[in-house]
Amino acid sequence: MNRTRPTRDVYDAVADPTRRKLLRLLAEAEEMPLHELTAQFQMGRTAVSKHLAILKEADLVADRKVGRETRYRLNAIPLKEIQDWVSFYEGFWKERIVKLNFLLEEQKMKSDVSLDFQFTSSIEQVWNALTDSVMLEKWIWKNDFKPIVGHKFQFRTEPNEWWNGIVDGEVLEVDEPNKLTYTWISAGESTTITWTLKKGSDGTIHLHFDQIGFSEETKAREGAIEGAKYAWTNMCEQLKKVLEEM
Repeated sequence: MNRTRPTRDVYDAVADPTRRKLLRLLAEAEEMPLHELTAQFQMGRTAVSKHLAILKEADLVADRKVGRETRYRLNAIPLKEIQDWVSFYEGFWKERIVKLNFLLEEQKMKSDVSLDFQFTSSIEQVWNALTDSVMLEKWIWKNDFKPIVGHKFQFRTEPNEWWNGIVDGEVLEVDEPNKLTYTWISAGESTTITWTLKKGSDGTIHLHFDQIGFSEETKAREGAIEGAKYAWTNMCEQLKKVLEEM
């Protein structure tokens, strides 16, 4: 049997919370009489009947007489129009949420400290200064570093009233002589350091330094990140002197 064209817009019909509740009640039951539906609301039969009439006009509800009683049942087919409309915007937002998550992850992975240095020494000499324990002591601190993935080590210097003078670390990546990554854990802060070496066309060695993972508390502390940049810049000035003496 062909249905007559609805006389009311389906969106208008479901806009009212009472009518949405009626649809939910009918969705949970195969069929319900008017008196049972009315019992679910703090309003009279006449008011409920008016809401049911609007749902009927949108072809969302069908009714039938059983003796003197009118029974109602849900016709969910028109709701597909709403589902299709919502699905379109769901895809719209999913795409943007994916992009947002990507941007947030990208932002998260950006270095908290990023520095670049150039040296005229060979790439092998720079790599050796980054990985040899004796060389490291000349421009950072005493240490037991070894360029072996999984090796745990310490840098040690004179303690003071704010710091015990110890940095704990673990080697994460060794790609001689191009890349070195290790953790840098000190004073409750756990970060990751990456050194990347590239040889320029003129033979200059470009050394890029990244340090990521500072806590939000540290980032919010005035001068904390700038202080880290200053410290590493000074250390790499020492590295330059060590390389020039080789």
